[in-house]
Amino acid sequence: MKYNYERFDTNGGFLVLAVLDGETCVYYLCSNHRDLVMSTLEELKRGGDPIADAWEGGEDDPAECYRSIVAIVEQRDGGAWEVEV
Repeated sequence: MKYNYERFDTNGGFLVLAVLDGETCVYYLCSNHRDLVMSTLEELKRGGDPIADAWEGGEDDPAECYRSIVAIVEQRDGGAWEVEV
């Protein structure tokens, strides 16, 4: 797999998938449709590429979204946490 990833649960019914190229988030998906997030993760694990394959549904500024969720988790704000995979 070319990319690494992190998953988060917002404790508000949303799952987040952050796809990282090194330390830079290149694709960020946040959805209350858990099956969508999990199927996207499975596609990544099968070798899918969110950039080359032009995945839809991600945020326009994935790096900023990633910084925001990490800050929320670090501050323990709102009950969001990183999901161990």
